[in-house]
Amino acid sequence: MNLLQLVAAFIRRRPLTWAFNVLTLSTGVAVVLALILVNQAVNDRFTRDLAGVDLVIGAKGSPLQIVLSSVFQMDVPTGNIKLSQAQGFARNMLVAKAVPVSMGDNVNEARIIGTTPEYGSLYGATLAEGRWWTKPMEAVVGASAAKRLHFGVGHVFIGAHGLSGSADLHRNFPYVVVGVLKPTGAVIDRLVLTDLASVWQVHEHPDPDDHDAEAMAERQPHERQVTALLVKYRSAMGALMLPRQVSATPDLQAAGPAIEVTRLFSLLGVGAAVLQGVGTAILALGAIGFFIALFGAVSQRRRDLALLRALGARPSLLLSVVAVEAALMGLVGGLVGVAAGRALAEMAARISMAQASGPTLVPPPVGMPDLVAVGAALALAIVASLGPAIIASRTNPAKELASG
Repeated sequence: MNLLQLVAAFIRRRPLTWAFNVLTLSTGVAVVLALILVNQAVNDRFTRDLAGVDLVIGAKGSPLQIVLSSVFQMDVPTGNIKLSQAQGFARNMLVAKAVPVSMGDNVNEARIIGTTPEYGSLYGATLAEGRWWTKPMEAVVGASAAKRLHFGVGHVFIGAHGLSGSADLHRNFPYVVVGVLKPTGAVIDRLVLTDLASVWQVHEHPDPDDHDAEAMAERQPHERQVTALLVKYRSAMGALMLPRQVSATPDLQAAGPAIEVTRLFSLLGVGAAVLQGVGTAILALGAIGFFIALFGAVSQRRRDLALLRALGARPSLLLSVVAVEAALMGLVGGLVGVAAGRALAEMAARISMAQASGPTLVPPPVGMPDLVAVGAALALAIVASLGPAIIASRTNPAKELASG
């Protein structure tokens, strides 16, 4: 009987115990790998959504809120800023590109964003069908939003007031879809884009039943506003001077997306660290379980091992039997754990896709983290088997057979 046949025979003797140890190890691997994949997916998504935006100029308030609402479309705005102020900074010699965004309405939880076609260039967005808008009340829909809302070129819809309000207030201002974008994997996929003038037209002209309609129509055109201005610097000098210029302007605030994302991750990092600690603890318990199980298995197999020694098996063969069994356990546990971890990460991605207001997560393809996870499981199993393997190789056949 060769080495592999001996290992198979030992596994068949106690299949449930062997399977339990594999399950313990694979659970730890799955938890740790799922956390790594989700964390990497979140990092990748935030990086794509940043789109190289260096600075966000918005109304006074929380800088994190300004970034989350204007860049990631995950929060409510802090307020609006005057269009004239935004245009002034857009013409600043320190600015290479400035894209205004104006928000406030939605269609079935997909945010309607007033902006310019340059917003699409931030994400390298291209049209799957149709064209970009050329006049107010025309809209271009992101790939995810178009799929979820079943919108295509020519579709007419009414925007609901606010980020979760009713469409009754704007029933006299229908939008028509003139274009649908290809998927980019970024925030633009879940948005409905239109011209800034569309937002002004919808909100500057009140409902015909409003008795103050004439007064509002006369007053509003002089107070046109946008929610924020997304800025790319022309040079490194912009990072030094432009935020100061913004802060010196009354009612305006500058927020650095990269800084705020780092701050956000630091806030979320505690929970992720705890979960990773739990996964690591499970892996450690798996290693301890291996040691105890293998030690017990060697003790129960003393007579079998002694008989093998009496039949001429060398100590190295007995050591190899235990080590190979543990290595096989680690390999199977690692592979099962990787499969389960990827399933958990994909589940998290599907949950994020089901939430219209949340970002879509795309776990990274199979790569180094998966190989490291399998290697770690294999290494843990082999290390845990060293003690029992040495004990097995030192079995005294005469003593063991005589005691039986």
